[in-house]
Amino acid sequence: MEQKKSLNFFLRQKNVAPEIRSLLSNIARSVKYINFSLRAGHTGTCGTENFSGESQLKLDVLADKIIATELERSDLVSIIASEERESVEKFSSSRAKFVVAYDPLDGSSLVDSDLAIGSIFGIWAGDELIGRTGNEMEAAAYAVYGPRVVLVIAIRDRGVHEFELNDVGEFILTQSDFQLEKTSKYFAPGNLRATAINKKYKTLVDNWIAEKRTLRYSGGMVPDLHHILKKNQGIFTYPGCEKHPNGKLRLAFECAPFGFIFAEAGGLALDQTGKKILDLKIEKPHQRTTIFIGSTDEVKSAVNFLKK
Repeated sequence: MEQKKSLNFFLRQKNVAPEIRSLLSNIARSVKYINFSLRAGHTGTCGTENFSGESQLKLDVLADKIIATELERSDLVSIIASEERESVEKFSSSRAKFVVAYDPLDGSSLVDSDLAIGSIFGIWAGDELIGRTGNEMEAAAYAVYGPRVVLVIAIRDRGVHEFELNDVGEFILTQSDFQLEKTSKYFAPGNLRATAINKKYKTLVDNWIAEKRTLRYSGGMVPDLHHILKKNQGIFTYPGCEKHPNGKLRLAFECAPFGFIFAEAGGLALDQTGKKILDLKIEKPHQRTTIFIGSTDEVKSAVNFLKK
């Protein structure tokens, strides 16, 4: 019977505040619209670049517009920050209570090879993003557009839960209360080009191979971290390199939301220096960071090895 619970019904059962429920419903609706656009084939290039200098697909721009429209329509959001926008955008609403930072289409470069991609959302109470940390988040979510379309939601002190989009356009509970094991046989080593100059990172990866661990890396942060949650174990790594010494992934749009989700599931996210991702202060919208995330003992062991 648990699998027939709708998103809204389940959130009511969890006693989630009405405003958070409503906002998550708008996010779920945006995920459905993005999926429809993806299936319709709106995947060509725009000939433009986003603020970070990355080529944009038509779907990047469309996904950003869909999410922004739904967040404004919710009448609950004061500020949005998007990976596709240079600066934050303010909405005028007398009911506005939340800030939402999002990556509308993470891994969009994988679309033409038909690999899974996703969307990421972080939710803070208030009307300011700068100066905040992941520890202050109220909720976070991500969607995976793959063979199945799933939405995974984490609410403060209420766990991490997965919902699947069914054939009538409704998100139905498929798994509740994810919990990660402390150790793992799975590893997803991002930014392997860094091994050319970071010999300790190369040794770390070689050690995992020598231990006959299982490699699971697609090149997309969302599907790789979703794999870790579904298997209840794993580690995803993305250290710095010559081009991005402080890391490539964005704190507000990617790392803080996932850090919050994994913390709610009993996992851990650290940067390369050993600081908790959730403790890092957002100083600018497109701030980057290194990240090691997954099973607690594996994350600590990997970061400590690189720090020796």
